[in-house]
Amino acid sequence: MSQVRGTSFGIDTSGRSFVVLDKSFLQGVNPTQLRYYADKGWIFGIPDVLWYEPFHKRDDKRTANVLKLRSIESSLRVIPRIGQMFQAEVEHLEPASRRLRVKYVQFNKNLESESAFDSSLETAKSDTRKWEKKLPQMVEIWRDFKKIPTLRDAKPAEIKDRVEQLKILVRDDHDDMRGFYRNHKPHSYPDAELLDEEWALYRWTQANLLAGLDYFVSYGPKNEANREKLMHELLDVEYLICAVLVGGLASRDDRIVERFRLLRPDGVLLR
Repeated sequence: MSQVRGTSFGIDTSGRSFVVLDKSFLQGVNPTQLRYYADKGWIFGIPDVLWYEPFHKRDDKRTANVLKLRSIESSLRVIPRIGQMFQAEVEHLEPASRRLRVKYVQFNKNLESESAFDSSLETAKSDTRKWEKKLPQMVEIWRDFKKIPTLRDAKPAEIKDRVEQLKILVRDDHDDMRGFYRNHKPHSYPDAELLDEEWALYRWTQANLLAGLDYFVSYGPKNEANREKLMHELLDVEYLICAVLVGGLASRDDRIVERFRLLRPDGVLLR
């Protein structure tokens, strides 16, 4: 199955200059550096999860990070939300990246005030509540990894190595990925046999399995991270889905970078 297409969400990806922007990269650069990348031809995809921080904990530093984007407005594209991708794949039975299109960004001149933020940020507020509701369900699935044969009989010293082996299977074993998806999908969703790496639903399966394996290594079947760490894990999953679908990532988060490199060894990475 091919992982590379000439376009994704209406963007030409053959030039290898379209990358999904995450919070860690935005935090680590200043407006001048962003303009440098834009002048070099980089196009930054904005996933809706990028807006979580400004609304979750509003302060001057977080607002300043968002304001940096005004310096490269013409080089920004809004990526469809994950929920929109799923809906498109359910309705049209084809990868969302073929059906949906990115949107251009136009910031309000009074961006400094919360009421002036783009309406998509209001949608992100609602999505945040949905993500928080997903947490218990996802943690329950991740804890259930203790039933995986490879992990069930593993001694503590063996767990990390076995998890690394399982991550390779997550990347390479298409039948296993379809099987996991089949066991967890809603009744109305597409049949597993239709899915490959171009589908958001397939990438959702891979991204959640990788997150679950890392969770299992860190906390095991009994211990639990605090809610804030779990929320960031859930958001990282959505960054990863977008990045692997378009084949590009701008990030300085080692965990997201590692997962992206695993799932898209052919992808482009901006650090």
